Amino acid sequence: MRDGLLANPGAVCAVQEVSVRTDEPGLTDWLTAHGVPAPTSEGGLGGRTPTPPRAVAVPLDYVRPPSRRALRDVFSASSVPWIPPASFSVDPQVARYDLEGFSEIGTTGCIAAKRRIISQLLLNREEVRMAGSGTDLDIRLPERLRLSSRTRPELVPDEHATIGNCFEVAVSPTDLAGRVDSELTVSEKLRIDSVIVAHHRELTGARADRFRAAAETAEEARKSCPPQVRIQDNRFVDGFGPFADGVHAVGAPGHRGAVAEAATGTCVLSAGRLDRSLNCLLNEGAAGVRPGVGDGLTGIPSELISRKARLDTL
Repeated sequence: MRDGLLANPGAVCAVQEVSVRTDEPGLTDWLTAHGVPAPTSEGGLGGRTPTPPRAVAVPLDYVRPPSRRALRDVFSASSVPWIPPASFSVDPQVARYDLEGFSEIGTTGCIAAKRRIISQLLLNREEVRMAGSGTDLDIRLPERLRLSSRTRPELVPDEHATIGNCFEVAVSPTDLAGRVDSELTVSEKLRIDSVIVAHHRELTGARADRFRAAAETAEEARKSCPPQVRIQDNRFVDGFGPFADGVHAVGAPGHRGAVAEAATGTCVLSAGRLDRSLNCLLNEGAAGVRPGVGDGLTGIPSELISRKARLDTL
């Protein structure tokens, strides 16, 4: 695990070895036992030890570390790829699963696959199809396509980036107010192999409290996978069954089941290696298509993963 875990963030940082910084003492001990450079638990993400020019940040809890602004100051002179399992789970075992999975993934290969997908999207003037077992999605493209994606692996000095941006190509058919795009549309059927939810560390109050309910819905829905849902003009219209109310409640009331994003993952691991029963960052980047539903303002999307779907143009 050591060589792969150091090689992937190392490719992002353009160095051979990097230091891992985390707020979880148990994870620090586990990394050290595997020969991965990590500071003592007293240092972690708190800035109480000297900060290296290149570090991998792995937060496990959004309460323990300093604020995002404070961390940006702590690592102001460092290149930092963030691996944030805290967005999905505070369980150290889940974090270990994420890190072990990332150690088996070639980051540069994932980004190369992203560039190929982006090229296909840009070359297809009108529409593309995502097809697979139980999945047949039509995506009609706008004249001006806006993509959320990272296309180069290396961070420049003092740059920070979430490593998940290396493992997906995403388009948003719904704006932050829940209005459906009339030019970029997603329609037809989707087989769901897993359901995950994520939240942003800066959410507070009632909006942050939605994550707990969303996580409970996702946990129950995962036990019932794989259902098949139908999407019509950027809205989920059928297929969630008893989980429909819970899924739609994740978003703002005005969203009414609107598709928040349509993403294609590029993390390629064998099917036997993925544990789709977990709510985790690694599964978010798994190869396949992920329509998301949720409140774009709160950043709590439910990701619906179809591992067998692919762009038929590739």
